Amino acid sequence: MRKLLDGLYLGAAWLGALAVFTICAIMMTQAALRLNGTLLRGADDVTAWVCAAAAFLPLAATFKRGELVRMGIIVERFSDRTARWIELVALAVCAAFGLYLAYWLCNMVYESFVFDERGQGLLPIPIWIPQTPVAIGAIVLAIAVIDELVRVASGLVPTYVQQVRDRHAAGDYSGEV
Repeated sequence: MRKLLDGLYLGAAWLGALAVFTICAIMMTQAALRLNGTLLRGADDVTAWVCAAAAFLPLAATFKRGELVRMGIIVERFSDRTARWIELVALAVCAAFGLYLAYWLCNMVYESFVFDERGQGLLPIPIWIPQTPVAIGAIVLAIAVIDELVRVASGLVPTYVQQVRDRHAAGDYSGEV
């Protein structure tokens, strides 16, 4: 199960990286076509949609690596037992919000599909298509938070804390703010 979940988080991160590459490719294509006086119709629409995918898809992997903002500076001031309970409450609240977000984003995609909502820009494509990666990213994030909640409830150190400790032990502070 661990390999499956870690593969899910990594796969979503790679899709997010592909989205960033797609943004770069669109922008470079636009720049090259401008030299000939040609426009890439709908490029701004596609770029905006892909930006949303690039923002949501890698969230779970970023969370698991300990690279999202969290309350570590506060939690670390307490004893291990108290810190564990604070971590459990924080993860439970985050899981609830993550599930809520995933539910409503999936609902938005469903309604866009049912009502055949179309893009308002130059490309009148079904809007559920660019909304789907955003919903998938939210689902994967909710799974990652629940995964951590179960991990901490089992008495284990959160993955994101262990990742940061490992980077500190290796002298790699590049992921730190």
